[in-house]
Amino acid sequence: MRTVTIKIEGLTAYSASKYFEPNVLKGETKDAHEKRRWREKAHVTDSGTVYIPGVAFKLALDETAQLLNEKIPGKGNQTWTGQFATGVVAMSDVDLGVKADEMKAIQIFAHANGKRGPGTRVMRYFPYITTWGGELEMRVFNDTLPEDVFERFFTQAGLLAGVGRGRPITKSPAGNGRFRPVKFTWANG
Repeated sequence: MRTVTIKIEGLTAYSASKYFEPNVLKGETKDAHEKRRWREKAHVTDSGTVYIPGVAFKLALDETAQLLNEKIPGKGNQTWTGQFATGVVAMSDVDLGVKADEMKAIQIFAHANGKRGPGTRVMRYFPYITTWGGELEMRVFNDTLPEDVFERFFTQAGLLAGVGRGRPITKSPAGNGRFRPVKFTWANG
């Protein structure tokens, strides 16, 4: 078992879309409700800074392993996909160091039901952070997963999958949430 601490730098803006229960006030329009509560779509620490859940990076890594479908040398048709899915876990979230009350919003004309295709569109507001980064800790339980393979796939995850709303793996034209690792620090145990 190994632990890797990854310093991350955002390459494109990060936009959060955490779900919250609507709480429309009497006489409040849906647009006014969006304007009043858009900050609640971000994950916020007890100290008031925005963070990206570590599981978002784990998801990006798993999706990238599946997308690349790269075979493990000497293992026939076995790919790295299963090695990442079962052998890696995020141990921390990534604190962006941005105060929630200092975030900006992006206004988009979105599908009312959140699904692409024909239908009603409405104005939505989402947290939008143009410059971001932080540190993530992941644990690699699978000793057969080489560090260089992990680092290569994690790097590709930042470019191909991303994190947050409008990330590239969802085929969103926004291309939000792309990142790159600046430094990997490995430790045993």
